[in-house]
Amino acid sequence: MAARLTLPRTAAWVWHGEPRSIFGLDAVFVRCASGTSGGTPGGFSYADNFRAWTAARGPAVIPWSWLGPPASADGVASAETLCAIAPGQRVYIVEVGPETPPGQVAAFAARVRQLEPIAALGFSTWPSRAEAEEAAVPWDACVEAFDFGLPQVCTPAQRELLLRDGSPVVDDMAGKPIHVAVFPDADPDWVDSARLGVLEHAGASAWSVDQSSFSNWRRQLGALGEGRQQLPAPPSPPPSPRPEPRPVARDPGPDPHETLTPVHFDEPGELALLANRILAVVQARLDTGGKLTDDDLVTDIENILRDSAS
Repeated sequence: MAARLTLPRTAAWVWHGEPRSIFGLDAVFVRCASGTSGGTPGGFSYADNFRAWTAARGPAVIPWSWLGPPASADGVASAETLCAIAPGQRVYIVEVGPETPPGQVAAFAARVRQLEPIAALGFSTWPSRAEAEEAAVPWDACVEAFDFGLPQVCTPAQRELLLRDGSPVVDDMAGKPIHVAVFPDADPDWVDSARLGVLEHAGASAWSVDQSSFSNWRRQLGALGEGRQQLPAPPSPPPSPRPEPRPVARDPGPDPHETLTPVHFDEPGELALLANRILAVVQARLDTGGKLTDDDLVTDIENILRDSAS
């Protein structure tokens, strides 16, 4: 049986994108496999990209895989591939594709639980039973086999389905937690879905780091996770460069491109999420040429600690 379920409030999904700052977000869901394969026929390695993300962001990285067509629908072998690439994780996520047999969904979940008995398992697909079954995804088998769902609320029509009274997006999960997955590029009002996920459910995640819009919606999703009512506007274009004055000789401090060593915890929970939110803020400052002694960085960390204590 999985340990008490603790999920990040906010996260971004990764398909192929390389490691980068996730400033403001609690976690990142990184694809590590496709059925029984750790890569694509074209030669891209999901497994290597996952390991690169883990080296850069540590326990803020949560693995996800794909089960069913167009990849393999062999539940046992797919579970073994996932756990071999990403062993010892506290949370695993799988997207269940169309035409996946219900028995293979059950076999996948059972094998992951054998290999990683305390891990929480989540599935992602269409947001309701009706849409999933229309696409030949075995909804009831998924709800039975997994601990939580990540319904893909991508379009305005799906958002309306989520927000209405008696929402099937919630009811069809039979009381299990949901972590709402949104697609900002497909729905201009995605924030309404994400806000509901953060305030009333297990959290919200957005697709994806690979999109050019990531830097814009990352700030908005992060603000939702921090409970801010006023969401940040899209960033202004950077000012024209101008000559820098000759610096006064002093201790140079850390290399601006330094990468922080992730903090590892023996137990999951709020402490791990808090530590990695702080690491994300510090790393983002270093990535943009800042110093550990910057007053703005100290203020950002104080805000995170204050938010955690409230």
